[in-house]
Amino acid sequence: MNLYRKLKDLHKEYMTFMIVPHSGSNIKQFHLKKTFYYLFLSISAVLCTSIIILTVSLIQLNHRLDVNLNNLKKLQAINKDQSLEIADLKNKTSFVNEKLSILNDLENQVRSLVGLKAADSQSTKKPISRSALRYATGVYEEIEVSDDLSMNESLDILATEMDQKMENLSDLIDDVSDQLKVLAATPDKMPTEGRITSKFGYRKSPLNGRREFHSGLDIANKQGTEILAAGNGIITFSGWNAGYGNTVIISHGHGYRSVYAHNKENLVEVGQRIQKGDVIAKMGSTGRSTGSHLHFEIHYNGEQINPEKVLKP
Repeated sequence: MNLYRKLKDLHKEYMTFMIVPHSGSNIKQFHLKKTFYYLFLSISAVLCTSIIILTVSLIQLNHRLDVNLNNLKKLQAINKDQSLEIADLKNKTSFVNEKLSILNDLENQVRSLVGLKAADSQSTKKPISRSALRYATGVYEEIEVSDDLSMNESLDILATEMDQKMENLSDLIDDVSDQLKVLAATPDKMPTEGRITSKFGYRKSPLNGRREFHSGLDIANKQGTEILAAGNGIITFSGWNAGYGNTVIISHGHGYRSVYAHNKENLVEVGQRIQKGDVIAKMGSTGRSTGSHLHFEIHYNGEQINPEKVLKP
């Protein structure tokens, strides 16, 4: 109640403002109620406070904007570096895939050289990366790409493919090693120099003129001409063999056995290991023979076969 009265009395009070020029004339006076004066002061104080608060807020906001802009620049720089790294990884991925493809071609060339079957392609699709290839049983193929895969996933799959390739190459080394042994043992080297006088198959016998089956290949030359082992193996016979005369038999393994007959002299002993091209005998005309020559036979899995189908030209 007292406050209300004080406000009411204050409303009746006036304040006088005087404007005095330097000349001292025409003094002007303004009368203003105290309530308006205090209201003006209050509003002014509120406005000043608001301006100060707003200014401080703007300064803080500007500072945060500067910080955010700096962070944005840093993120943009990081993003640029990552983009370059991703591009580099894609190039490296493509490069590795090209090398894997070259390795695959070389693998098939090696297989072809040693007589192994080239790896067959399978059709199990497995998307890995935009420049990636699919590996299946030793063959790389271009495949469709999934954009959903991350670079890390693509690289992980590529690493798996490389591991598989290394395992495949390790197996190839074993296969080639085995195949080289087979090739070295195969009696495919011409056992001597000379003229082929009689081939494998039916012929007219030079001894009695009758039709008979000739089980080998006759190669004629002068006495003492060197006779060579047609392939790696072990001497299983070296001695006199009735109508064959001085004879050498080599077991090559892998189903092969070769026979060298009518020799003047045998130069090897039973149990001796020999290499393809080693001299094993001297050409002669022992046993049932009409002249100096080598009678050469090849047996495969217990059956006599045509030597010309095995011998290299």
